[in-house]
Amino acid sequence: MSDSGRSVTLRLPRLPVAFGVAAVVLAIAGVVVGGVRTHHAFATDDRLSHELTTSRAQLEQRASEMPTLGVSAVTAAQSYAIDFATYTYDNLDAAFAKTESHSVDPFLSQYRNETAQLRATLVKAKASSSATIVSAGLVSLTATSAVVDLFLNQSITNSSGNHVDAQRVQMTLQFEQGEWLISKVVLP
Repeated sequence: MSDSGRSVTLRLPRLPVAFGVAAVVLAIAGVVVGGVRTHHAFATDDRLSHELTTSRAQLEQRASEMPTLGVSAVTAAQSYAIDFATYTYDNLDAAFAKTESHSVDPFLSQYRNETAQLRATLVKAKASSSATIVSAGLVSLTATSAVVDLFLNQSITNSSGNHVDAQRVQMTLQFEQGEWLISKVVLP
């Protein structure tokens, strides 16, 4: 009230107050969202950093294993080449099964098709073969595949006589579940 007895009412405009309240709410929301995003960014950064460290450690481990992996690939290829080139007409199933047990597609399917076609010819000729490795060498190596060149002598006996064939075999291997498996064989 004033001195003259009149009452004065002071009205605050509602619109600026509403904008002020909205601005404060938006500012608080922005701080909260910014904090959440920052926390998420740090968490994502930590996760990515952990994944990178883990991947780097795994790569370093695999790199240190590469020489051993190369030796094991050549050793496996030598054993598989002997199995591949050794058979007797009266026990073909066992010989073929031995090679199949260390094979994956596409070689496995190709091998099965070819041995099915050769079976009658080998039995009719009473063919037998044994193989010895002359030399073997690693052509290429990754953590999951290897290419090995092999030179072998294959002693073949059949109804028309005996002879020795010198063979070159290029074998591609895949490393699966802790072992090398034949995925391709080329007789250049």
